[in-house]
Amino acid sequence: MLTLAIERPDAEAQRLAALHEYQLLDAPADDELSAVVRVAAMVADVPTATLNLIDENRQCQLTTVGFEGGDSERSDSMCAIGFRSGRVVHLPDARQDPAYARTPWVDGRIANVRFYASAPLISPAGYALGTLCVFDDVSKTLSPRQIHRLEDLAEIVVGLFERRRQARISADLALETEGQRQALELAHAELRLAVRELERSNDELEGFAAAVSHDLVRPLASASGYLEMFAHVYGDGLDERAGAWMSGAGRALERMQQLVRSLLDYARAGHAPYRAVTVDLGEVITQVRADLRDHVDSTGATIAVGRQLPTVEGDPVLLRQLLQNLIDNAIKYRHPDRSPVVEVTCVTDPDGCVVAVADNGLGIPADQRDRVFDMFAQVDPESRRGHGIGLSTCLRIAERHGGRIAVGESDSGGTVVRLHLPGVTCP
Repeated sequence: MLTLAIERPDAEAQRLAALHEYQLLDAPADDELSAVVRVAAMVADVPTATLNLIDENRQCQLTTVGFEGGDSERSDSMCAIGFRSGRVVHLPDARQDPAYARTPWVDGRIANVRFYASAPLISPAGYALGTLCVFDDVSKTLSPRQIHRLEDLAEIVVGLFERRRQARISADLALETEGQRQALELAHAELRLAVRELERSNDELEGFAAAVSHDLVRPLASASGYLEMFAHVYGDGLDERAGAWMSGAGRALERMQQLVRSLLDYARAGHAPYRAVTVDLGEVITQVRADLRDHVDSTGATIAVGRQLPTVEGDPVLLRQLLQNLIDNAIKYRHPDRSPVVEVTCVTDPDGCVVAVADNGLGIPADQRDRVFDMFAQVDPESRRGHGIGLSTCLRIAERHGGRIAVGESDSGGTVVRLHLPGVTCP
């Protein structure tokens, strides 16, 4: 989690300098930012949302959903009250909070806001730039998961701010190389075109995720490639600050690529054609071992098969994706005090067979096991090890094979995931 800059008397001047460095005020919002605000409204299940930047004397609504935005006095702003705390503000009924009850947005002079929630936009340097805000004219309460998703979207917004700033810096540095500049502009044009095409065809988060995944893979890969070429050609000439910016841009692109890949896997698991053939799960494990060889070698992990695995009727691509997700998770969430050991076993039950993937890792608390298959569910969001999509994908694949999947505690205190496949007998 980012650390906020100390709120000294001069910190506001530094905060404003950080805000102005992004060159976002009085500029039209990118299509990507508008898309994030729409997703925020869907996550909170409210009709209105806005992306607010807090300047010295005004609140600038960069992009809105459900109402026509604009500038207003900072003294009238709800978001200006608590955004520098660095914490989410969640008011089921703003009339009940003295700090907000007399603001024009609540008392009827501008609007009649009841429910209000905002996640601060914190720059990498720790300065609060504004908020991602959702609100309604009726009272309501967000769940902890909705609040976490709002925080995630606020981080995505800052990532998009950073990407825009890095693109501007890169263009300035590469002016002497016209071909490089045109390549960067082409990558950004492709990305903007992809997002515009996607926005027109999505009215729910799952559809949004699937389409974005398909159309963003290539532009993101292009942007990453151009960034690598720029670092290779100009890296030695960059000062320490510019080098840090380049590294930050690279990390942001990598995380976005990981998220896109996860969303695409999730979409394919639910909508790709199902082609049932005879599949040897033992051979699938061999393929998964090959795919994860680097991960296994770097962590010292051991993957053991307890007995011969069955041959089943199913889609080989989806089953490989399912088992690879489970084994990859077992290694990813390993215990810091021991090398990861993953054991794949099979037992027969009255209705079929149960393929179990057990590990000696961190484990999942009992009160979290019913929700880990929910989309974007994470046991420890602060760890930033994943996106909460992998187990949702596994659930989809299991259901498409007429099976079910569940999580428990392994004998070694880690996690065991049991995949039940009907009509199958273990050898």
